[in-house]
Amino acid sequence: MPCCLLALLLGTFLGVRAQTIHQWPPVRVQLVGSPLSLECTVMGTSSPYLYWYRQSLGGTPQLLFSLSIDQVVSEASQSFTAFRPRDGPSILRSEKLLLSDSGFCLCAWSLTLRWVG
Repeated sequence: MPCCLLALLLGTFLGVRAQTIHQWPPVRVQLVGSPLSLECTVMGTSSPYLYWYRQSLGGTPQLLFSLSIDQVVSEASQSFTAFRPRDGPSILRSEKLLLSDSGFCLCAWSLTLRWVG
């Protein structure tokens, strides 16, 4: 217990803050043929690398995009686009969803540009 309290106090005095990631909207169900736009924001760290994944039913997460402030790398997406304005959230977008796009989309972040997953 004393070591945990010391770590908490040191973090408070040294200005260490927790990082948080927010995906908006948290849940969205869209029809095939409709557009989709999801946002991802990381707070508490400067210039993190962001990743967009899609996980289909019964599958494992598939990396769609990795993004830094000035670079977007497409990994496996045909119908999605992603971008990251300097002063805003990362956006995952599809103009027209396909049946093959079905699944759960999520964002993740790291301090280094490496494959996460």
